[in-house]
Amino acid sequence: MAIRNEQGNQQNWVEPKFVPQCLLSDLKSCTIRDFLSLQSELMLEKYILKNAKILETMTIWSEKEQSEIERKLFKCPKGSATCQLSVYVSSSFSISLHNLTSGLVV
Repeated sequence: MAIRNEQGNQQNWVEPKFVPQCLLSDLKSCTIRDFLSLQSELMLEKYILKNAKILETMTIWSEKEQSEIERKLFKCPKGSATCQLSVYVSSSFSISLHNLTSGLVV
């Protein structure tokens, strides 16, 4: 489900017709690095949050403003009632962490 090719160029991500079984029943942890808050990236993160039924943690590393990422992802439906979304905002001077406990959205 990568959205960047080997050269680092952005690729369009298309939601699959069927949710992979491993996403439904096996994915417990997910880490996204170099998050740019592009539309295709947001679509992938929202898809994972919505469909990963046993996801415990999603960690996102980004140089974007923390509140912008939280605003875009915290409100989306989540398949796991216990998923914890952690957003790390890194820059050359500081790193901050914010944890959000998600609730099941029906």
